[in-house]
Amino acid sequence: MTKEIFKVYNEVFDNRTLKVLEKMRSENYEELESCISTGKEANVFRATTKNGFVAVKIFRMYTSSFDKMSDYILGDPRFSHVSKKKHEIVYLWAKKEFRNLSKAFEARVRVPKPLACNKNVLIMEFIGDNGMASPLLKDVNLENPQKYYNEIIENMKKLFKANLIHADLSEFNILHYKNKPVFIDMGQSVLREHPNSMNFLKKDIYNVNRFFSRKCKTITFEEFMKKIEK
Repeated sequence: MTKEIFKVYNEVFDNRTLKVLEKMRSENYEELESCISTGKEANVFRATTKNGFVAVKIFRMYTSSFDKMSDYILGDPRFSHVSKKKHEIVYLWAKKEFRNLSKAFEARVRVPKPLACNKNVLIMEFIGDNGMASPLLKDVNLENPQKYYNEIIENMKKLFKANLIHADLSEFNILHYKNKPVFIDMGQSVLREHPNSMNFLKKDIYNVNRFFSRKCKTITFEEFMKKIEK
């Protein structure tokens, strides 16, 4: 990566982050390449390895929404102590996403396989072909919306049975890969024990239904819960 590109992403590549990337470079990837996604709290880059590509998600240290992060961390029994230091909140958020992805992946939910996490850097499976990142659902014209919607609901069911709620699911956090959905951005995902978990689930169903409402038949929150009980 050139110095010019580093200047463009100066809010991403602070000194702390550069040290983490250098430490992870030899073991987890060879070369950091282009930015493939820019979100509210993080940028995702494509990186090369001996076996192909990986996605490197870098949580920004100084421009992230720290108050929002705390809201999703508080109430999670896995993280009983939340520091008031901004950089430690970001580190915890990255660790939380790694653990959520690991839990989801083990439950056979379609998510990127998590590979490594160090402080504010998360490395995971690259979703795409020939180095081209898969598009977001919002940018895709679906051939069979009903089948696709059912796939999303099935993955939500698997996630729920694995004791997780995505908590920010929409067409902006679903990749379209091989005609199937892949859930991403799971830093905010919470356990079902979280005091707001059911409200988050209702919001997830609402957002998914909003996108599909004119494309196919959708189900209500109550119908979703009945499917869980079967």
